[in-house]
Amino acid sequence: MAEAARIMTICNSCRYCEGLCAVFPAMERHREFSPGTLAHLASLCHGCGACLDDCQFAPPHEFAVNVPRTMAAARRESYAAHAWPRLAGGAFDRGGIVNAAVILLCVTGFLAAIMPALSGAGGPLSAPGAFYRLMSHGAMVAVFGLAALCAALMIAAGIRQFWRAAGPAPHIGPRALAGALHDAMRLRYLDGGGAGCPDAQQAPRDHRRLFHH
Repeated sequence: MAEAARIMTICNSCRYCEGLCAVFPAMERHREFSPGTLAHLASLCHGCGACLDDCQFAPPHEFAVNVPRTMAAARRESYAAHAWPRLAGGAFDRGGIVNAAVILLCVTGFLAAIMPALSGAGGPLSAPGAFYRLMSHGAMVAVFGLAALCAALMIAAGIRQFWRAAGPAPHIGPRALAGALHDAMRLRYLDGGGAGCPDAQQAPRDHRRLFHH
């Protein structure tokens, strides 16, 4: 987060990009940047790249200001810090290994659970309703319902920790919620301030917002 604080301090003194997205107006409300504030700003960043294209302090300048890359790193760090349970935070650095291990355990557990039913089936399992001889409807509801409940609980706990770390929030009324929903549905902050997001050829285009929809 130290690099994100450095970049935001430079941007706060310049403010050339204040009309491009939600990051910069939110940044202007602060003079110092705590880890919670930086996590909030990083979550507002869509990685559009318009600010990098416009920045006079971008590499190869000695200040090396690269807001999209810095915010992406801060976002990753924030996700790990606010993950629940805390042990899950390490999965962000070892995602491939963790995913492979979880899939292997699930497949192995499933096969181990149905093997007794397969060996004792006493006939082909092609008749109507034969699938439920391997796993009953109640068992499926229990397994996948528990998985969905655990996922919802982990997401809710992570949001709660993130919200508390971001600091005290002003009153959020229906108008603010409606405005946020409107911006989210329109993907307003993927328009690069109106011209679109720069692509590999540095030509602003609206492709990212189009394909997100």
